[in-house]
Amino acid sequence: DGAHVDDLNGEMLPGADGATVARGDASAYPGPVLPAAAEVAPNACPRCRGRHTSRQRCPLDSPPPPIVEAWAIPPVAVPAAAAPAAAAPKGDFWAAARDIGRWCVAIPATLVLFVCVVLAGYGISRLTQAREDPQSALVAIAAACAIGVLFGMGLMYLARRVYAKIVCTFLAVTLITGGSVMMIFAPVLRQMSTRDLAEYRAFNALLGFGALSTVLGIALAALCVRWALRPHALRRIARWSRLLGSAYGVMLGISGLFTMVSLFALINAHAKAGNAESSVTYQAISYAAIAAFSMVPGLILTYQGISASMGEGSSEFRPPVAAFGFTLFGGVLLIGHVNMSSGDPIAAPMPLLHVLAAALPGATFAMMAARGSPLRGRPVRSLTWRQLTLAVAISMSVATMIATYVESIGSLAGVVLLLVHNGAFAFARDSSDVSRIISDSRFILSRDEQFFAGLITASIFAPLSEEFGKSLAVRFMLRRNNTRAQAFALGAAAGAGFGFLEAMLYGLRGISNDLGGWWQIMLLRGGSTSLHVLCAGLTGLAWWYWTNGKQHRPALGLFALAVAFHAIWNAFFTAIDSRILGLETLSDRTLEVIAYSAVALVSAAFIAAIPLVARRLREAEPPPVAGTPLGAMLPWLG
Repeated sequence: DGAHVDDLNGEMLPGADGATVARGDASAYPGPVLPAAAEVAPNACPRCRGRHTSRQRCPLDSPPPPIVEAWAIPPVAVPAAAAPAAAAPKGDFWAAARDIGRWCVAIPATLVLFVCVVLAGYGISRLTQAREDPQSALVAIAAACAIGVLFGMGLMYLARRVYAKIVCTFLAVTLITGGSVMMIFAPVLRQMSTRDLAEYRAFNALLGFGALSTVLGIALAALCVRWALRPHALRRIARWSRLLGSAYGVMLGISGLFTMVSLFALINAHAKAGNAESSVTYQAISYAAIAAFSMVPGLILTYQGISASMGEGSSEFRPPVAAFGFTLFGGVLLIGHVNMSSGDPIAAPMPLLHVLAAALPGATFAMMAARGSPLRGRPVRSLTWRQLTLAVAISMSVATMIATYVESIGSLAGVVLLLVHNGAFAFARDSSDVSRIISDSRFILSRDEQFFAGLITASIFAPLSEEFGKSLAVRFMLRRNNTRAQAFALGAAAGAGFGFLEAMLYGLRGISNDLGGWWQIMLLRGGSTSLHVLCAGLTGLAWWYWTNGKQHRPALGLFALAVAFHAIWNAFFTAIDSRILGLETLSDRTLEVIAYSAVALVSAAFIAAIPLVARRLREAEPPPVAGTPLGAMLPWLG
């Protein structure tokens, strides 16, 4: 109606009586132009006398503040002249003194707790001895536990609560580990027959205190997780994780660098020593695999930790087309096969080819999960390179440590219990005899028993620990505004990192006796990487349902499905490797054909499932704003 003033584009528009008014300038709106109060329409603005809704900004209001990017650093106002430094308040001295005093209490309390744990373990060992008084040993254990709780954890918690919670985390791991080991070796002491050992009392002591220690460790670990999930704890962990991640990355990078130096020394020494080509080639691949195991996560953690600490942002993740990855992987296998099958293989290019053959399958499957297609597809948006690369690094470091820890305890438990079943420790007299019997278990246990021990580790402990460890990378990178497709892509990246590590190490073990079959082993490992990518994507999706979606049943179902896929895969190859159920009658060539055929079929199913699941999780595209009522209102919204 000619009474409104536009302040968005800066043009001069007519006012109520035809006069021009500048954009957002109250001084340019002269008083005589405004109509009298009696002439103002009932729905007009009392300030500008114009008609606009309550959601539209009045032309006389100050312009809105500029939009600042998420990772932009705000400008710092520099004073014109440096003012003299103000004198420190008197309270700062006493605050610093209290802080030093708290540390002077927390550190000795930590030592007290450590000593009490050692004394409690020594008291439990006294219960296993026939000549020791059990009552005095129990009193010593109770006293050590009471002193550790009161003067160890108690003083530590009163002085430094955050520090005490960190110590509780390590204490929980120690209790779980010690309790598990005691329960594993309790039947061993019951079976041993020696004059200095109280068999029945030792069995009861180790079994009882082992169960108690494990339960207390699990409860303390759950309490630590509850502490860590609080908002203020998450903020503090986010601040410290950058520094600790950078420091850990530097350590890994330095160790990998020393391994690379050893690799170059090995290759250069070959020309002088005149060793066999095959031996140098295998050793070169070994050094490269160990170096990549440390350097890849080390470089990622160092770079991303330092850049995040400096406030630098990360660009959006734009995944390449997966078809390029398949082509490059085929070229790497072809070049490596030509080199390895020749009579005089060249050792220099094989370390790089081995690392590429291990990394390309996982990277290609992760691209498929991010695009939903092996070709162009529709890439998932709003993910950064920092999130994807950190998911890879965390999976390669954290998941590896968790899986190694759990699988070692599980494998030890399976072997020891089967040896006890066979009565192998009946003639053991001391700990050296027990260690020797465990190391010779492959000669004591039958083929079926060895298969059963391997099946327990491969189908129970390995799937649970590996899938949980890989999913932690998604949990660390998941944000409240992430979608299901983004969670699946993060999980696929974590699975690609773990599959890369496993392909390097297992592929190295596979070619130890036959370098000519390098391309077949790496092709087999590439198929197994599809399992890790799909299962880690499912566990990442489970974390989204658990945290963002607040739906626990779908989360548990997806995690159980991933564990089931992994367990069935491991059980199949454990059966082939153990040659049970009539497989001993088949030749090595027949078993090789069966293994490769199964890998081809199952891997093809997993590879096809990755883009299908990714497309299923895609959110619907929002309708275009132009041409809608909202689009017509945008020029007038503040």
